[in-house]
Amino acid sequence: MNEIFVKPKRVVVNALEYLSEALEDGLQKDLQENQILCPKCKGTGLAIDDQVYGLSDDPNKTPGYFPYHTQYIASCDHCFAGVVNLCEYCGKQLPRFHLRCDCDKAEEARRIIEREEEKKRMNNAKILKYDDDIAQSMGMLYSDDYGENEGYFTEWEEFFEYIYDECESNCRPKYVWGTIPYSFYLDTDNILESACDDLHEDARDNLVDVDELMMFHENWSKRQTGAETYCLSYKYLIEVPWED
Repeated sequence: MNEIFVKPKRVVVNALEYLSEALEDGLQKDLQENQILCPKCKGTGLAIDDQVYGLSDDPNKTPGYFPYHTQYIASCDHCFAGVVNLCEYCGKQLPRFHLRCDCDKAEEARRIIEREEEKKRMNNAKILKYDDDIAQSMGMLYSDDYGENEGYFTEWEEFFEYIYDECESNCRPKYVWGTIPYSFYLDTDNILESACDDLHEDARDNLVDVDELMMFHENWSKRQTGAETYCLSYKYLIEVPWED
């Protein structure tokens, strides 16, 4: 015998009654400079979300038939807590969680800040000749002007070839940055801690021959030279040997 399909019972929640009571004194917002109440949710930070669904035993088998609803109050997707930010340069409303605008004035302001930060880093760096022992020991060097390999290069010839092709003579950099190498390394303590997470509380202390494992990891890690990675360091500036 086929069971009779019973549609879900639709009820209407009196959300207004609850909100009127909960928000009797309104919502306080301390707006900072270049902030306004969200135009969409009127500063409430709230929105109605509507989850629609269908039922497998519903006799209506029309494709895309989702006639049932579960509506609820959610966060407004246009703001954060009912407040939106405006660009300090053009006044345009910024997308949710964004603090930067893409207008020309905002971009120029960012470039000025970046140039000042770069100038400060360069003033604090130690300048080395390209043939200095410290510079010679660096496996790679870095330059924002080198447009290949994410700015990293190993040989001066690579750098010169790119710069001669891509940069005007009056824009060629005087310095490049040094780098710091990071070698592959297995942290035995962290590995053992993780392996013992689901074991009894004294498991880690009861492990034996841990020193032997540490020695093995150390020696094995030293052989993984192909994983060595170089990262930009602002400690040293290396003079570009244009004349040489």
